[in-house]
Amino acid sequence: MDTLTIKTGRREQFVAVGDMLEELIGRHGWKDGLLHVHCPHTTAGLTVNENADPDVVRDMLGALARLVPERGDYRHSEGNSDAHVKASLMGTGLTLMVEEGKIRLGTWQGVFFCEFDGPRTRQVWVRWMGA
Repeated sequence: MDTLTIKTGRREQFVAVGDMLEELIGRHGWKDGLLHVHCPHTTAGLTVNENADPDVVRDMLGALARLVPERGDYRHSEGNSDAHVKASLMGTGLTLMVEEGKIRLGTWQGVFFCEFDGPRTRQVWVRWMGA
């Protein structure tokens, strides 16, 4: 298992991590298989979405803020209940196909780490499942 370290600078932020994953694939010389990516945090997640237009990330963060406002009728005493809900909506893991040493994504897709309770230094765990 490998670990990526991601430093976020805002409370809520999407960080494109595809290049970090591609670098890891290249460093290990992995060619064909599956890459499982896991977020071990309860207030952060992972997603695949458009990485060509930065307005998409802005729109996603805005939609999540409307769906799950920062302040609400929450009982969790740490003041970050919205972050827990948003992380659950995004999910904790992705399984990505790798072919000829490259992650197989659609034309506009990218892989994002989703921070909802930053800024923080976070980890993402990566496991290779080769063919």
